Amino acid sequence: LLVLDEPTVGLDPVLRADLWDRFARLAHSGTTLLVSSHVMDEADHCDELLLMREARVIAHTTPNQLREDTRCQSLEEAFLSIIRRGTAARTG
Repeated sequence: LLVLDEPTVGLDPVLRADLWDRFARLAHSGTTLLVSSHVMDEADHCDELLLMREARVIAHTTPNQLREDTRCQSLEEAFLSIIRRGTAARTG
């Protein structure tokens, strides 16, 4: 098990790409990687997503399924869509 907290934040694009390639090789060799990040493009590298807001799980899905379910192109847009829907439901 490898736990990573925002593993590529602040790195240049070449180093980021290299690290994600290394993480993918580790995952394919059987290592479980747990990535914690608020940067949604990092989430796009993951097989599964567990999205949280205010200490609550709001989605457990895959990147592609999240985009499909929300009809959004980016994960950031999809996440914001879920948040806005939840906020509207609480206030509406």
